[in-house]
Amino acid sequence: MVLLTNEEAAQLTTQQELIDNWFLVPELHDDRMLCQQIRQTAQLFISPQKTITGYTILTTTGCNARCFYCYEKGTKPVTMTTDTASKVVRYVLAHRGEENVKISWFGGEPLYNVNVIDQICSELKEHDVPFKSAMISNGYLFDAEMVQRAKDLWQLKQVQITLDGTEQTYNRVKRYIYGDVNAFERVLRNIQLLTDAGICVQIRLNVDKHNIEEMSELVSLLHKRFGVNKRLIIYSRELYCKRTLEDAAALYNQRMELERQIDELGHRGKQELQKEIKLSLCMADNDRNVVIIPDGHLGKCEHFVDREFFGHIDSEEKDKEVLRRFKERPADIKACNTCPYYPQCFRLKVCEKGECTPELQKEMIHNTIMAMKDEYERWKKEDV
Repeated sequence: MVLLTNEEAAQLTTQQELIDNWFLVPELHDDRMLCQQIRQTAQLFISPQKTITGYTILTTTGCNARCFYCYEKGTKPVTMTTDTASKVVRYVLAHRGEENVKISWFGGEPLYNVNVIDQICSELKEHDVPFKSAMISNGYLFDAEMVQRAKDLWQLKQVQITLDGTEQTYNRVKRYIYGDVNAFERVLRNIQLLTDAGICVQIRLNVDKHNIEEMSELVSLLHKRFGVNKRLIIYSRELYCKRTLEDAAALYNQRMELERQIDELGHRGKQELQKEIKLSLCMADNDRNVVIIPDGHLGKCEHFVDREFFGHIDSEEKDKEVLRRFKERPADIKACNTCPYYPQCFRLKVCEKGECTPELQKEMIHNTIMAMKDEYERWKKEDV
C-alpha cells in the first residue's frame, strides 16, 4: 500500500475526471472508430420514427425576385392549390401523433402564395393542432396587416431575410418583378414591422467577392436604423460558387472581420455548445422531418425541389431507396481522420455542397469559441 500526499491525491482525482470525460485516452485509442461504433450502436436502439413533427412546406417555387444565384433558377414554377393545402393538413394530422408541430415556410417566395399559408394555419387551428412556424422570405410582401396575421394566425416566431448589399446593390441583385426602385427601403420597413410585433428577424448577409467591400457599411446602416434589438440577429454567409483557394482564403478573412463588427455592435446570435453526439446531420437524414413540395410530393431536403422525392401526401407508399440515399455517408475521407471536429461534423453523400475547406474548419473553430464565450456568460449570470 502506498500513502498518497494530498497534492498527489488531488492530481489523481483530476486525471480520473479527464479519463472519464475522454480527454485522456490510451496511446493507440482510435477516436474515429469509437465514434462510428457509438453511432452504429445507438441506431440499433432507435426505431424508425413514425411521427413527423417538422414540416418544410413550399407554398410555391415561383418568386417575385430574380436573384442570379438562386439554386431554383430554371425550375418550372409550381404553385400549391387550395385542394393540395387541405391534403397537407390531413397529412400532418395523420403523422404528427400527439406532438407539437414546427412548420418552416419556404419557396420560391412563400408569401407569393400567401393564401395557402392562411388556409393551412386556419385548418390546423380548427383541429386544435399546436404549432409554431418560421419562414425564409425576401421580406418584400409583408405589410402591417399581414405581420399581425403572421403573429396571430401563422404563429410565426422567426423570419430569415437576405440582404445582398447596400441599397443600390440590393435592388440590382433582387430585380423584383414590380420595377420598384425603392425595394431596399421597403424591406427595411418590413423588418421593423416584424420586430415591433415580437417576431425575431435573422438578417442573412449573402457575401461574395463583388459585395464584401460594402458589407461593413451595410452593417453600420442596420445598426443605426434598428439599434441593438434582441429580436434582430445579423450574420453572414458566403455565396456558394466555384473559386480558387486563394480567393476563398481572402474572402474568409474579410468575412471574419465583418463578423467581428457584427459581434461588437451586439447583433450576433447567441450560440450553445453541443453536448451530445449527433445521430443526424440535418433534416435530410432525420426521420421526423419532411419537405412538402407545392404539388404534394414528399422530399427530404429543400434543395431538391424537382427530384429525389420519396413519396406523395396522397399515399403511404415510400421509396426506400431515396430515403437510404439521404442517410448515406461518403466514402472514407482521409482529411477527416485528423480533424478535431470529426465527431460532430460528418457529411451526407447526397449533399451538393459537401466538400470541406480550410476556411470551413477555421469557421467551425471560430463558432466554437463564440459558443464557449456565450456559455461562459450564461454561467456567470446563473452563478450570481
